[in-house]
Formats: sequence, structure tokens, C-alpha cells
Amino acid sequence: MTHVIKISGYEVDQADSLQTLISALSSIDDQVVLIHGGGSILPRVLNAIGGPNHPAAAEIAAMALRGGINPRLVAALTQHHLQAIGLCGSDLELMYLLPKSDEPIVRFEVLHYLLEQAWLPVLAPLAMESATGAVKLLNADTAAQMIASALAADQLTYIVQTPGVYASGRRISGISGRQCERYIKQGAFDATYTSVVKAASLAAPNVGRVRITDLNGFLDGVETVVVA
Repeated sequence: MTHVIKISGYEVDQADSLQTLISALSSIDDQVVLIHGGGSILPRVLNAIGGPNHPAAAEIAAMALRGGINPRLVAALTQHHLQAIGLCGSDLELMYLLPKSDEPIVRFEVLHYLLEQAWLPVLAPLAMESATGAVKLLNADTAAQMIASALAADQLTYIVQTPGVYASGRRISGISGRQCERYIKQGAFDATYTSVVKAASLAAPNVGRVRITDLNGFLDGVETVVVA
């Protein structure tokens, strides 16, 4: 079973969370593609240069993700005998943008090959502009949705800080894409859920099962399931 998992930078930043993630990955037999966010490193380095609108922001972000967070995560996984390989969109042209396009093309056949060789791809959310070779920073939630959809993955899991999505103080066990849109317009979700809920609802028609949960919920099944 092909399983795409998106983690926030929090799981990389916190030693206990990283260990729980490693235990969770070690406990499943799925072919896993792991996409990570920027953690505390990315906002820190962007703030140091004056914010994300700085002309060098994309290059600095790529350095932080590809040169800092990604190898640290890969090293931790490898140390625990998980055959991780660190990549970003410019590697093997995994994710590339055609001229005048904001939506990258995913070379899913390359990911399939890596999975068939028992590798665990760990992807930084970066794409390559085919015309210039420049690297573009992607929203990690959106990148996970695009990768899972391109792979027609059996499962896509978004790891957040709560065991599912909450509205009005109550966890939602299941929600449709249309309901997601309505809840977002109504402001029923906490703002921190907006990105992941949007991405999950877009993935739902193309992926076998889409869920949002935290690391404990990943193991015990407490989650929000998003359907088409």
C-alpha cells in the first residue's frame, strides 16, 4: 500500500515527537513517501533577512529545507534502520513547473521506482522551474496533496498537533470536500487548519483514504477522515 505522509516541522524540531514518528513509521508495512514542512528553522532564517518578500527568500528557504531540515530528518530515520533518501523537487525533476504555471508536474513514475526499491523518499516541498532552473518553495500541505494524487496513493495522512480537525471545540470524525469549503467560509475551523483542510479536500477524489490526525492518532486511529 502506498502511503503519503505530511509532517509539520514540529515533528522534526521536537525530539520526543521525532521518536514517536520513527516508531510509527517502523510499525507499518506501507510504502511511504514523507513530506516535511519548515519547522522553526524556516521562519527564523526568513526573519533574519527581512521576511519572505526578500529577493533572496526562495534561495534561503531552499537552503534551510534542503540543507538543514531534510538531512537531519533523513539521518534520524536512517539511524533507526529506515532506508530514507532525502530529495526535493529539483532532484530527478521530481516536481517541476512549466512556464506560466503555478502547479508543478509530479514525476510519479520516479517515486514509484524508489518505492519499489524499498526506499523511503523524504521530500522537501520545493519545485524546479523548468525554464530557468530556479527553485520555488511550495506549501507543504499542497505538495503532499499533489504527490498523493499523482501517485493515486492508497492513503494520505496529514500529521497535525491535534487528533483530527476541530470546529466549535469538537473533533470532526468525518467531513466531505464540500463541507470543508463551507466550514472554511463560515470560519468554523481554527485558522491553523485552513491549509491542511483545503489540501485534504482536493486530494480526496484521487486518494483511497485521506485523514488528518496527530502522531498518537496515527497509531490508535483517532482522526478526521476527509472524503470526496
